[in-house]
Amino acid sequence: MLQDLAPDPYRKLLASVVAEGKRAQAATLVKTTRPDLLISGDACGRDSLPLVETVSRLPASPAILVIAERITDKDVRILLARGAAGVLLHRSAPQHLTWALTAVTEGSRALSPEIADAIIQGCPTPVRSSHGARERVANLSAREREVLALLSNGLPNRAIGEALHISPETVKDHVRTLCVKLQAGNRIHAARIAWQAGVVAMPA
Repeated sequence: MLQDLAPDPYRKLLASVVAEGKRAQAATLVKTTRPDLLISGDACGRDSLPLVETVSRLPASPAILVIAERITDKDVRILLARGAAGVLLHRSAPQHLTWALTAVTEGSRALSPEIADAIIQGCPTPVRSSHGARERVANLSAREREVLALLSNGLPNRAIGEALHISPETVKDHVRTLCVKLQAGNRIHAARIAWQAGVVAMPA
C-alpha cells in the first residue's frame, strides 16, 4: 500500500518498513519488530479500531496512522480518542503522507485537511473570555500546565518529553488529561485556551 501512496521522493525511505501483515497479526508484529509507526488501511476506519485499542495498550506502543477510503467525523474522533495518532483519506494520502508520517512519529497528530476542517467545525465553542480560560487552566496540575505551555508553543510530544525529562507516552497521557480538564476537543483547542489564559503568548 505504501508503495502506491508514497510520492517519489519518499519511496527511498520505505526500506525502513520492517513488516507487513493482516490486522489480526498487528499486536504480534509490534511485539517482535518494535516499530516506531504502524499504518492500518481499511474501507471506513472502523475495522482499524480493535487494532488501535490493542496496540495502544502495549508497552512502548508505536504511533498508529489510519488510512481510510471514507470515514465519518464520529469515527475519526473515536480512533483519536482510543490511541490513533492520525487519520488520512486514501484519495488525498499521496499529497500528505510525507508530512503525516513525520508528524505522528514525532508525537503530533496528522489529519487529512478534509477531516481536519470537519473536526474543527465540530469543536466545542471556544472560551470567549480570558477569565473563563484562566479558570479552566487553574484546574490543571503544575505538570499539566508545563505540558500545556510547551504544547502551545507548537512542540510535539517527543520534544515536550525531552524538555521535561519524561517519556513521550507520559506526555501523551498528560495531553489527554489536560484536554479533558480544559474541555478542549484537541491540542489546537487546548493551545487556544492557553493563549487566552496568558499561559503563553499567541503566535503572530
